[in-house]
Amino acid sequence: MNTLNRPYQGFLMWLCAATFYGFQFLIRVSPNVMTHQLMAAFDVQACALGAMFSFYYWGYSLMQIPAGVLLDNIGPRRPLTMACLFCFIGCLIFALGSNIYILSIGRILMGVGSSFGFLTTIRIVSTWFRVEKLGLFVGLTLMVGTFGATSGSSPLGMLLTVTSWRNCIFILAAFSAILSIVSWKVIRDDDPHLKTAKKPFFSMAHILLSLVDIIKNPQTWIYAVYGFMMYVPLAGFADLWATPFIAQQFNVDHSTASAGVFSFYVGLGIGAPIWPLISNWIRSYKKTMFSSAALTALFISITLYQHNFTFVQNCLVLSLAGACSAGQFLAFSGVAYINSRDRAATASGMHNMLCMFSGNFMQPFLGYLLQASWSERSGGFLDGAPHYKLEDFHFALVTIPIALVIAALAILFIKETFPQKIGHNKAQTV
Repeated sequence: MNTLNRPYQGFLMWLCAATFYGFQFLIRVSPNVMTHQLMAAFDVQACALGAMFSFYYWGYSLMQIPAGVLLDNIGPRRPLTMACLFCFIGCLIFALGSNIYILSIGRILMGVGSSFGFLTTIRIVSTWFRVEKLGLFVGLTLMVGTFGATSGSSPLGMLLTVTSWRNCIFILAAFSAILSIVSWKVIRDDDPHLKTAKKPFFSMAHILLSLVDIIKNPQTWIYAVYGFMMYVPLAGFADLWATPFIAQQFNVDHSTASAGVFSFYVGLGIGAPIWPLISNWIRSYKKTMFSSAALTALFISITLYQHNFTFVQNCLVLSLAGACSAGQFLAFSGVAYINSRDRAATASGMHNMLCMFSGNFMQPFLGYLLQASWSERSGGFLDGAPHYKLEDFHFALVTIPIALVIAALAILFIKETFPQKIGHNKAQTV
């Protein structure tokens, strides 16, 4: 595809979609700094709270394949606009909710809308740019996403000191509405100067054939194991339990503790565009992803079980863990490469769905382990909410380095898919 007549349009479209991706990250991690307020407000414990938050991941995960099919068949404009509106409605329901069940409905709708964020960037880049630029734009997208994640930690934590958690969610709802308008104005489905064969609209045979080809590829499932396990530090730790753990570890309030999560996502943002450069340098996705898993396991273990660090030193280690974990997103480049361009969003959607099941499972599971440890020692309450001690977190969070070791082992079974020749037959001309 040639965009020389409109040299910046592809980039502006990607930037708009990436901004929404960053925003959905903010929505996703926002509960991290609200755990204590929500447990006290609705009289729930860690397991119930984790289950409620995980509804976001159910909406997100189950919509990945439908979102990919929609994007591949009708383009990104209408799906992204509707995605913003789903987030708007979900935020409103969450902010107005009077019990944990209504909040769960809001989280589902947030997840449904958010499911289009990353896939839309994949669809735009795979349509408007050459294949060898995919890894770079995936990294840049993740970097933008981490800006949203960091806004969901320290800045949102500071905002919570001056207003209620409900008002914070109302602000997110307003931003969702603004993004829906911008998306409709900026996004275009295809280059109007290019004449292409018209696709059959929602040909069921074509959709099923695409899914069958993706599913029957064994590499799809090995990538899925890697992605699921590598996502545990984000979904199970940074998105929910990191702030209360750090608060307990260093005896600080949640607003201060959220700086640790901020550090993790800053590292993730820095690492996201660096790992594709490393893979280009050594010309291997496999070696790069293995290094990412091994180093993340090392730094996460230090964060969890090293007791001699200061708070600042711990934040530094968390930033290194975040930077190292960013290598996991090269899996999207590998998955996109082993599938044809017209299935890029569907294949990426399926991979993302399997990765995001990590959040579905790990958030309530870690909450269950926390609650089990707390109950075993007959733990007490603080301000109407269960008071989890460091030993409870150590018991629950040991699952994170274990998951990362499994991810590293999965790499041994992944075939190298790094493009060895520029100008792959799926490439575009931009």
